[in-house]
Amino acid sequence: DADEDDADEDDADEDDAEEFTPGRGKPVHVPLDPEILASLPVIPLSQVQNSPSSHRSPDDPLLVTHEGIVYDVSSFAAHHPGGRDLLLTAGGLDLSHFFRNYAVHGRSDKAARWLAPLAVGKLSDADRRAAEAGATAAVHVERRHRWLTRARRRIVWVAATLPLWMTVRTCVRWVGWWVPGLGRALARMVPVAVPGFSAGAEPLAAGGEENPKKDGAELDATPTVAVIGGGIAGCGTAWALRRSGFRVTLYEAREKVSGNARTFEWDFGPFRPRAPKEEQVVQSCVSVVAWPPLFYKNYMCLLNTLNIETMDIPLSWFVNSKVPGAVGTLWAADPKPYEGSLRNVMKKDFEVYEKVIRFSHRVCNLFTMRWAPWRKHDTPSMYDSHQGIGLLNPLNVVPLYSLFRFLGGSDLWWQVVFTPHYTASFLVDELRPFPAVFGPLIEAQIPLLPNPTNATSFSSHRSPRDCKLTTCQTWKDAGKGIRQVFDLLTSDIDLRENTRVLDVQILPNGKKRIHDEYDRHIDVDRVVFACPANAIGNMHKTAGWLANAIFSTFVYADDHHPDSGHMHPVMHSDGTVIDEKYRKECLERASNYVEVTRKGDGSINIENQYNFGVQTAGFGVYDLPLEEKPVMLISHALGEGKEIDPKLVRGTANHARAHPLYSGWNVMAMLSLRLIQGMNGIYYCSNWTTPGNCHDMSFLSGLVCAHAIGARYPFEDAEAEKDFHRLRDLMGF
Repeated sequence: DADEDDADEDDADEDDAEEFTPGRGKPVHVPLDPEILASLPVIPLSQVQNSPSSHRSPDDPLLVTHEGIVYDVSSFAAHHPGGRDLLLTAGGLDLSHFFRNYAVHGRSDKAARWLAPLAVGKLSDADRRAAEAGATAAVHVERRHRWLTRARRRIVWVAATLPLWMTVRTCVRWVGWWVPGLGRALARMVPVAVPGFSAGAEPLAAGGEENPKKDGAELDATPTVAVIGGGIAGCGTAWALRRSGFRVTLYEAREKVSGNARTFEWDFGPFRPRAPKEEQVVQSCVSVVAWPPLFYKNYMCLLNTLNIETMDIPLSWFVNSKVPGAVGTLWAADPKPYEGSLRNVMKKDFEVYEKVIRFSHRVCNLFTMRWAPWRKHDTPSMYDSHQGIGLLNPLNVVPLYSLFRFLGGSDLWWQVVFTPHYTASFLVDELRPFPAVFGPLIEAQIPLLPNPTNATSFSSHRSPRDCKLTTCQTWKDAGKGIRQVFDLLTSDIDLRENTRVLDVQILPNGKKRIHDEYDRHIDVDRVVFACPANAIGNMHKTAGWLANAIFSTFVYADDHHPDSGHMHPVMHSDGTVIDEKYRKECLERASNYVEVTRKGDGSINIENQYNFGVQTAGFGVYDLPLEEKPVMLISHALGEGKEIDPKLVRGTANHARAHPLYSGWNVMAMLSLRLIQGMNGIYYCSNWTTPGNCHDMSFLSGLVCAHAIGARYPFEDAEAEKDFHRLRDLMGF
């Protein structure tokens, strides 16, 4: 999706129900005039498959197929809302695979309308079957990684020159501090952005919160900003700018802003027949569920400012491994190795992992100077990696997996314990690139090695060995709390939902002209992109080689597993998907049921059941007996042979292009973004512009961009402001 880094929900009961596969996109049917269809020539599949290699310029053909029709999408490559690279990945393939796994295509008739005039031929029946069979996830991933390999060659060159450009920028800013005019002149001579001095990178002055309403000439003089993307980063940017007196227009391609923080309504009517109508529906979270306040300082400040109530959430992961050689279970919040616990079965690996975490913690503290007297009172932070000489820390790029394996840990433990446990949090099932620098951070928040500072074990009516994490909170009103946050963030801006931006043009006077899909345009002083990285190039067509080299490097979860169930969750009330032996206990007290099995092809499958009967604590749902509430599960990647009763499916979601991977490549690209932030008055914020992938980082990236444009930092909290300045440094401001 061009304007959002989010997941979305579908209703399972649609007109195409007979073709609908839970968790997948609805079919895309392209209406073609029968006469045109009859006149199309038959094109051999081999010609279609060879077209990507011959696509050297926009005039060369780029052929794809769908439902037996051949389309030349070369003219559309520069307009594809998901970005040019993703469409080139599909070159020579059948689009059915992509439509199934990128569900946004089936939510409207836009994809069908765009394709219809591009039909140039048709396949024979045999070639149609071969084309559909040949467009698989494996082929998709191989093609995508071919493009990523090219991008990585470019980003290595960019990153290698980064110290040089950082030195140049520092010198220019030093000169500009003494002689501002000369600093601006020098900044315009270098090919990278210099904050405060490059054209468009200068902060603007606005009226301020105390007098936000203006009219006449005063209104015309107020600086204007367009924000593209309505996740927490984009909405946070717009909110901070508006508080400081800027006029803001926020574009969101989908029907509602909220990004990854989506919600779902569960029907409690059968259990509350006499209750008021509003109490017969419980609105839960979907993918953004909880957070640790100790590390989410700025997001907590935002909630306090907006008067949004929060509460503790009883998180408790249960892993059930059925993989030969690693059969056992794990209550992750319980440190005791009970009978059958994976802590006993794989004791050596847990010991190795503990050594890895201790080693990583000490190395990170050394490089970030946590031992220094002036850092004595600093609270823990996710943004520490640049402190002291932190950018030189080799654990920024050394994967945690590599360190674990080097010290004697087994690949099997990584597959049946580490990845299943953290897949639930990151919605990705490829964690081998995860940088070691993040190891101590995740252990402090969602531990595999629980201790009294982050977990508790106790006796309850649910179990004599009940347990839960003590690190996380959630919105007291669950899904309603999420919606309230976004409603308040966008309450005083020009909000344009269900509106896709087509083009951002830089005018001779320095203004930026924003064209949308409804043939409207506005001129603004600054633009902030808060959408997926790959989508920017087709809107900002004059971004340049350097910017496009950076944008094309970022890797998302679906670049590795586009058809994985972790991309296609299903909301349902079928409790039989949980192993009968553990079903009742897990439905009562497990926030997540994770079942790990080995598939017939030898690969590992990680099935994840989010249990919102436990995770929805604010409405008292967690405390209700099972017989007084529906089963509230969200399933990811069902194991082989399992099925969800279609009658119990309540809805679906799609996480495509929602979650960047934690990888050294993404960190390298993120650090390189400083070379283009503010160039020509254009800024970038979102989860991919930060070293991680979480709500606080995304929100804070928006505050950083707003501040660079001229907004004030909005909170009076010393520790939160430290995190703000740390991310400013990491983002290169």
